[in-house]
Amino acid sequence: MKHTIVIDDRTSMGKHLLALIKDLSETTKSVGFVKETVEAEEDAALAKMIKAGLKSGLADKKTVLKKLGIK
Repeated sequence: MKHTIVIDDRTSMGKHLLALIKDLSETTKSVGFVKETVEAEEDAALAKMIKAGLKSGLADKKTVLKKLGIK
């Protein structure tokens, strides 16, 4: 079983926990560190769609939001 956790790296405890996880991910295979978040993947997809739309001249806010399923 794999687990995903959320760490607030703006807090003191969050910074310490993040450092510990980074160290463990470098020394053992049982702990992994995923840098990209779902939001980053969504942002990349949105940027790709915007760039493609700009090239074709069809990029507008309604079209992009509709493709992403956002009203």
